[in-house]
Amino acid sequence: MTDKSIQELAVSVGLSVEKLLEQVREAGLPQKKADDKITTQQQDTLVNHLKKAHGQDAGHAGKITLKRKTTSTAKVASTSGKAKTINVEVRKKHTFTKPDPEQIKAEALAKAEAEAKARAEAKAREESERKQREETESKAKATLDAMRAAQHKKEVAAVAPKAEVVVKRKSTNKPITKVVTKTVETPEQKKAREAQAAQLKATEEAARRKAAEEAQQRTLEQMRKMASKYSSDDSTATIRVIDDSPLAAGLVGQAYEDSFNQEDREIKRGGNAKDSRGQKKGGRRGQEEQSFSHNPHKRGLKTSQANKHGFEKPVKKQIYDVEIGATIVVADLAQKMAVKVREVIKTLMKMGELVTQNQAIDQDTAALVVEEMGHNPVLVSETAAEDNLLEAAEEARGAQTTRPPVVTIMGHVDHGKTSLLDRIRRSKVAAGEAGGITQHIGAYHVKTDKGIITFLDTPGHAAFTAMRSRGAKATDIVVLVVAADDGVMPQTAEAIDHARAAGTPIIVAINKMDKESADPDRVLNELTTKEIVPEQWGGDVPVAMVSAHSGQGIDELLDLISIQAEMLELKASEEGAAQGVVIEARVDKGRGAVTSILVQNGTLNVGDLVLAGASYGRVRAMTDENGQRIKSAGPSIPVEILGLPDAPMAGDEVLVVNDEKKAREVADARMDRERQKRLERQSAMRLENIMASMGKKDVPYVNVVLKTDVRGTLEALIVALTDLSTDEVRVRVIGSGVGAITESDVTLAESSEAVLLGFNVRADNTARQKADEDGMDIRYYSVIYELIDDVKSAMSGKLAPEHRETILGVAQVREVFRSSKFGAAAGCMVMEGVIHRNKPIRVLRDDVVIFQGELESLRRYKDVVDEVRAGMECGLAVKGYNDIKELDKIEVYDVQEIKRSL
Repeated sequence: MTDKSIQELAVSVGLSVEKLLEQVREAGLPQKKADDKITTQQQDTLVNHLKKAHGQDAGHAGKITLKRKTTSTAKVASTSGKAKTINVEVRKKHTFTKPDPEQIKAEALAKAEAEAKARAEAKAREESERKQREETESKAKATLDAMRAAQHKKEVAAVAPKAEVVVKRKSTNKPITKVVTKTVETPEQKKAREAQAAQLKATEEAARRKAAEEAQQRTLEQMRKMASKYSSDDSTATIRVIDDSPLAAGLVGQAYEDSFNQEDREIKRGGNAKDSRGQKKGGRRGQEEQSFSHNPHKRGLKTSQANKHGFEKPVKKQIYDVEIGATIVVADLAQKMAVKVREVIKTLMKMGELVTQNQAIDQDTAALVVEEMGHNPVLVSETAAEDNLLEAAEEARGAQTTRPPVVTIMGHVDHGKTSLLDRIRRSKVAAGEAGGITQHIGAYHVKTDKGIITFLDTPGHAAFTAMRSRGAKATDIVVLVVAADDGVMPQTAEAIDHARAAGTPIIVAINKMDKESADPDRVLNELTTKEIVPEQWGGDVPVAMVSAHSGQGIDELLDLISIQAEMLELKASEEGAAQGVVIEARVDKGRGAVTSILVQNGTLNVGDLVLAGASYGRVRAMTDENGQRIKSAGPSIPVEILGLPDAPMAGDEVLVVNDEKKAREVADARMDRERQKRLERQSAMRLENIMASMGKKDVPYVNVVLKTDVRGTLEALIVALTDLSTDEVRVRVIGSGVGAITESDVTLAESSEAVLLGFNVRADNTARQKADEDGMDIRYYSVIYELIDDVKSAMSGKLAPEHRETILGVAQVREVFRSSKFGAAAGCMVMEGVIHRNKPIRVLRDDVVIFQGELESLRRYKDVVDEVRAGMECGLAVKGYNDIKELDKIEVYDVQEIKRSL
């Protein structure tokens, strides 16, 4: 390497100058510009730094370490009783070690040598067996030849009488006549000859059978050796040898026949004679043996069982890996362990659990049972089926390509988010929103000069915190809109927190720059307090000065979005099953569930089987944000689909699956989990809560039945109404749903004394008739402010009134008189205010209350009066109290009841 400039080095290694400068800066080198020279030594330092960063340094040769950090939010209960959001950060680290090439090569050579050695041994073993087989066959053949020759000699010698030759000579000269006399074979001789032939045949068969048995014994011995070689314990290996050759079958059958013929003969000859073990063969066993004697196959079975050893080595217990989910039925658990159900129930009873075979037990209990019975428990996650579907979908993905960015517009209410988006889209969305504010999450994809950009418009009202959180999690870039004449507001701070929790980069758009009261410097100062430092002030957050009214800075904002998307290198695959997230869902009359989906991976087509949350169904129709019918949608494209049976929860994951059975299983599992969570929330109070509430009076509730048009609004309203609860009065949403108000909603509200609220929905005819008959009032709303204010008013009516006390006058006792009619009567001087006869009083001694009651009499001289003013003397008697002394004070007061409100 030679000395080069940063520009030249970047060209030679194929990197951008900015990326190379960033790596140089991380390596601690001084170069900062493209023209700065970098020496050979500094280049070596840079290379060593990059190797170390990628796990290729000397200490970590062949190792790669991957780090991953994910952030999320969680809600926990604070000491005040309200939910508190905390940030949760999960860090993961995986180190992969590359195998040593030399070690791999050595292992391959060793494996090849072992295989060659095994092949040589097998070949030698086969050759030895072949030689032994040939020797056995040759011996058997020689024996048979010898036996045939001997038999032939015997036959020749056994023929008698021999033929006679008689020669008769006469005196005449006639030819000599030879007379040959042939001896006829007697029956005894024929029988003897046949017996000798049968004996010869039996001898030949015995020789063949013996040779076959020897070959079979050798094969069995070799297989036993192989079994003992591969066996890891002393357990008996059972080996079955099946020889289909006719010779083997005939020899074995003949051997069985001969042995059992011999046994039958012994039974007939000996009757109930004792066998070699001293036991009689008569009775049932003898009958069984006789009955089996007529069937060679049955006799073989009987003999094989009778010839077994009296003691066999115990077989090693099989240990299973038992997969256990969140819950498992007792019968299924027993089946997985290959044991009887009663054994599992017995183990559970020992642990103090009394269950039946059809009951389900939790994962921890099942794991203890499995360990107790000697097996290995394998805990399976509740989401194992979902993870398998996701893994299968990821494996089918094709090559990734650049996808459009998903941009979320966030900020405070009335800061111009929707107006800014309208300027980009050249449309008027806010004009169709009730009250001029956005009530739902709107999704749009816009074709600009900078390419396609997908925008998510989230509401800015405080009640839509959950909706803004979902928008931040589904997006790539957050555009934080802040009004130049208003500054940072509470919902602006919440939007910043949601974006940080999702790890999403932020671009600040200071709107309403065309107003005279615009003060962008003040906005930047306030953003700095929230740790949002703009680039012009040395930070890393891009800032655009825009005006949705005049169009100022719109191009600059789009440039910033394009640059940020290019830096993020957003990629997705258009191949494979579609994957995305539910943006919004609602129920339309006549159309059913309408679900807005943002596709994140793959391509969604009409007819696909979609799994969204606890619902699944086929896509019957698909439209874009303008209501136009489309057939497919790729990554970063928002669409509305029809075909799901129910409206899923906003934020649920969407996945296209091929197997309807698996989709049903996952949907049922998700529904069970949601039902379990709902039951846990509605479960009875724990013991500590009961103890804490002892001695306290019941807290009044305002029951609410709420129906909305879309799922996201329903969630946001439930959160907003729940947050209205105080220690003195609480809001309880006992029923909620998406769609029109039905008769069942009216019945529920009537039975629970709840208020029935509808947001952007109306009651059907049956529900209206039911409400009219019962005299129930149904409230309809289209702006969230009005709904929350009305619920606050209803809660205020449940608040106990405040009792405010006002002191009306104070009199001092100057002298005490005794009266037979009133007891002790006090002569007093009114020090301040007015003393009223019909108001409650207190008696104070040394400014300490010693009695509380009312006046029995108030006089001015001899006249009974209703009040005496300050500076005047009077006489009074306290009802039920005679221990009045001089210098005591009589305090007259009044209690006012003041109605409270939230």
